[in-house]
Amino acid sequence: MKTYKVIQFGAGATGKFALRAILTHPRLHLVGLGVHSPQNEGRDAGAFCRLPETGVLATRDRDSLLSTEADCVAFLPWDSPAGDVLEADSHSGALFALVCALLASGKNVVASAPNSLVYPPYLGPETMARLEGACAAGNASFLYTGVSPGFMPDRLVLALTQISARIDQISVREIMNYANYGDRDMIMGLLGFGQRPERFDPSALSGSFARALGGSVAMVADAIQTNLDRIDIDVEFAMASTGFDIATGRIEAGTIAAERIRASGIRDGRTRIVAEHITRVDDQVAPDWPRFGSGQREGYQVEIHGAPSMKMELELGAFGRNPMADAGWAVGGHLANSIIGVCEAPAGVRSFMDLPLAIGVHRMTA
Repeated sequence: MKTYKVIQFGAGATGKFALRAILTHPRLHLVGLGVHSPQNEGRDAGAFCRLPETGVLATRDRDSLLSTEADCVAFLPWDSPAGDVLEADSHSGALFALVCALLASGKNVVASAPNSLVYPPYLGPETMARLEGACAAGNASFLYTGVSPGFMPDRLVLALTQISARIDQISVREIMNYANYGDRDMIMGLLGFGQRPERFDPSALSGSFARALGGSVAMVADAIQTNLDRIDIDVEFAMASTGFDIATGRIEAGTIAAERIRASGIRDGRTRIVAEHITRVDDQVAPDWPRFGSGQREGYQVEIHGAPSMKMELELGAFGRNPMADAGWAVGGHLANSIIGVCEAPAGVRSFMDLPLAIGVHRMTA
């Protein structure tokens, strides 16, 4: 069997899961590891994911990685959910420039960042032109992959439509509790938890989800060949009735303790495709918003109304496992399992619609 040389960028909270998934795949061979933090430079790749030494040492030298011969780059650096790849001076803009440089150097790229690249055609002709130009220059392919978005609101939904004879409406939602999530800048900053609603500007929040969830809605619409008139973004907040503490700080009574962010694809005045995130930091808040019928706190719901009509609930962190850790495993596994298909695809900007199904080949335990 042919093996593929892989460079990974990013070995943080999510990157470590992808790194392990790459190192344990018999057809993937790690040849480089890029990191951001000075204290991680020189560490063996195996140390990031509790595996034996690999001989591949982490580096901050991007030029050396650009010149390293490899078939594919697993691209998982941290990026702000509010990032915009078209803002050249932003962190997301710099990551986008690096993605284009990697593609132009002849390396395929499978990425979970920048977050706005879920479905590049949705971002407009300028973004597509830069990506397609880089792919053409290096005879390489690009794919964004993840969990939500990147699998649940798009790839999984499309798989379920394989048995559809008629589709009236599609809805998919992520339901999460972020009380134990430790990123203060995201929880108390971008997402606005613990802030007074009248003092919180949700524009960055709605913009980030317009690109991410909106991209998933656009991908599903294109896949099932449904022309949408527009994609609307709605943000709702629910407040805490009493004060309490979470991992990132204090939530006072009257401040934001739950939010519902929805991307709705509209055609002929009717809502046809919906992708939404419902996030709480207290399970008692917003009792009228959707929850799981089986009582678990976190996971995903998919509803397809039509013939047949169906509803599915999928729980990450089942059987007593940690949901946030399992989300990391899901991102890492999905990305690593997608590498071979991208390497063997024609050059260009790819999506799930034109790639073979990435399944758990070689993942069964001994």
